[in-house]
Amino acid sequence: MFLRLVRTDLKRIKYYSLYMILSAFLLLTICLCLVIKVSDHLYSTNDRTTTLSIGIVMSADSNLSQMAYAAIADMNSYRSSCDFVEVDSVQTAMSMLDEGTLFAAIYVPDNIINDIMDGTNTPVEVYYSDTGSINTFILNDLFRSTSSMLGISQAAIYSVQSIGRSMNLPQNIQNALSNDINSMFLKCVLDRTDNFVIQQINATRAANTTDFYTCAAIVLLMTMCGTVYISFVQNVPKSYVDRLHSVHIRLPHRMISSFISIFVWEYILYVVIYLALACVTVFTGSLHVHLNSCGFLFGLAITGLVSLTVTLISFIPAGVHGCSLLLITGFIVAAYLSGFFVPETMLPNFAKSICRSSLLNHMAHTLCKLICIH
Repeated sequence: MFLRLVRTDLKRIKYYSLYMILSAFLLLTICLCLVIKVSDHLYSTNDRTTTLSIGIVMSADSNLSQMAYAAIADMNSYRSSCDFVEVDSVQTAMSMLDEGTLFAAIYVPDNIINDIMDGTNTPVEVYYSDTGSINTFILNDLFRSTSSMLGISQAAIYSVQSIGRSMNLPQNIQNALSNDINSMFLKCVLDRTDNFVIQQINATRAANTTDFYTCAAIVLLMTMCGTVYISFVQNVPKSYVDRLHSVHIRLPHRMISSFISIFVWEYILYVVIYLALACVTVFTGSLHVHLNSCGFLFGLAITGLVSLTVTLISFIPAGVHGCSLLLITGFIVAAYLSGFFVPETMLPNFAKSICRSSLLNHMAHTLCKLICIH
């Protein structure tokens, strides 16, 4: 009797699947247009080709500060992305920020180098313009990591000096060691050209932003189209349910049968989307989706998770509309916290840790590695 129930459900679900396929192709067209242009939306041409004007406010009488400014401005990791401009006061720098002349302004206190050498943690104030973009996050990370490296170099210098004193080395040798450590950190640590001189900034931790959002779109389509099957589960005549009870087919059997039916058609949807994206790759070259066995096998895992979620929500006694609203609301929240709508780099701090541990995020990254081949 259970096998007959499964066959009956597979016949019933065909009616709903026609609407699912039509909805999927409509959503796929919209998602493809967005995915292909996602890099242009996130990273403008101006972000990639022009340097950022950074104002420096520091005392002109501080020779050490001037030397530090000249050394940092000449580093490849800064020179490739920043254009430093000396500004006479903080008020002038703030006015230039309001006018859009500067992207950011840095206020360097007097004798900052002496404070670092003396072990005093004097803060360096950084101000950003209101026209924030992905560059704001990249520049902020650059400044923050540089500050961290300065603290590490300071600790290294103190350690070398302490070792020199404990070994009773001559003062000239101790000074030479300190200078070598300073030079090493300045040239090899702070000047991290390989980390910052890149042709494409990536905010999703994937090899390619377009690839990540392509895979995120697959998961999005399968889940959104799954709302069609809520009616399939709930719109069952009471007389039919009573007849099933008379032959000892209870709720668990119906749930398993519904899951199998939804799983079959969700996987068909996955295969159709996979083939469609592969065809787009062949004929346009805008995507990097290629057919392989791992992609089809991993689709079973994605399909299983989506089908299980849809099945469990469908059996909640909240009506078709209530269950549909619950499924869509829950998925939108999960997708947002997984970096599907807003790049992970731009998420609030509380959401970044959730994003990195999100199951949807891991699924999108894994699928990206399996089917997106450059």
